[in-house]
Amino acid sequence: MYKYLLVLAPLALIGYFLVGKDEQKKIEVQPKASVIDNQQLRHYLSSQLLDPKTPFKQTISHNSKSYKVNYSTDPKLESFVRKRLRYYRPDKAAVVVMDNNNGNLLVSIGFTRQGKVFDYLLPFTGTHPAASVFKIVTSADLINNEDFDIHDKFKYRGRGTTLYKYQLKNKKSRWQRTTSFDKAFAYSNNVIFGKAAINNTTPEELEDMAKRLGFNDSLMEEIDLAKSTFEIPQTDYAMAEIASGFNKRTQISPVHCAVLSSVVANGGVLQYPRLATDLVDEQNQTVWENEVRKEQVIGLETAKELSELMQGTIKRGTARRTFRRYMSRRISNKLEIGGKTGSITGGFPFGKRDWFTSYAKPKKNLDDKGISVCIMIINYEKWYVKSTKLAQEIISKYYRGIK
Repeated sequence: MYKYLLVLAPLALIGYFLVGKDEQKKIEVQPKASVIDNQQLRHYLSSQLLDPKTPFKQTISHNSKSYKVNYSTDPKLESFVRKRLRYYRPDKAAVVVMDNNNGNLLVSIGFTRQGKVFDYLLPFTGTHPAASVFKIVTSADLINNEDFDIHDKFKYRGRGTTLYKYQLKNKKSRWQRTTSFDKAFAYSNNVIFGKAAINNTTPEELEDMAKRLGFNDSLMEEIDLAKSTFEIPQTDYAMAEIASGFNKRTQISPVHCAVLSSVVANGGVLQYPRLATDLVDEQNQTVWENEVRKEQVIGLETAKELSELMQGTIKRGTARRTFRRYMSRRISNKLEIGGKTGSITGGFPFGKRDWFTSYAKPKKNLDDKGISVCIMIINYEKWYVKSTKLAQEIISKYYRGIK
């Protein structure tokens, strides 16, 4: 027995020292702790949005040290947007331009007619009824149903811009009209969307699609972006209201509004928006980096059909008048443009909201996913400019000289 002890004791000592060295190696390779965490950075950057004069400060101080913030904004494009807002002077407006390739927010700016001041917080607030913009979410959910086709025909009574309970009943009438789902999307027909949702999906499935497309979720790391809210409907009529956007409970931020179009342009990939790309210290060393985040949230075929629906809005739907002259043969051969309009009275600040979310991307370069533009204009008594008009001007400016 003593012989065994004499043999095992040296082996135990060797094992002890080897383990000690391994542990020492583990300690040595541990990454250094970040000088600033996401919560602290979010506080610094979000508080800057309250400053209308210098919202995007190039430097911030933390623990008696200075750091440079690199932003994703496009100064030239933002300057153009500023000039157009000063020219039109809407009561209130929020403009968001997003690079679909990486989620960079090229422009995120608001404007208030009273005082002619710019409001950088408004694009990140989520107190705005989504209106018919939510039809993008409903369409994505319906297309996922194998038995549903976007060219299916539906019958309806009354005006398509209203939504009464009698309109949802399948009662024969001499006043019935028939139209296809894709045309209903282009012209924002609430009745057909209500019927399609009641007959072809469930509240749970619609809620799942809303979550996939960013509702009830935090989309940004460095900014306190308000969550867009979705409430699951409890009755058939509530289902029709939610699915068509004919309600004030479903609310969305202008930033998230641009993200919806970006998902379609990206073939079903959600690119998470980002305003700050990285943070460097005085030695120009990166101490924090906002990595590009993306997630496949809907299928490629679903995204293609959504793109077809959104292009219909531009070609023959509620945005056709604005884009008719711009979409000449020369432009239409080079750019693919899709969009969705929406309008509703309510929200905070209170007023009649005029929504337009859109994407534009080159047809020849399939790797370039283009940009998404969301315009939200809040009107009180008069209309100074349509959201579709401002978006068209921004797209035209961004792609000026495209070959």
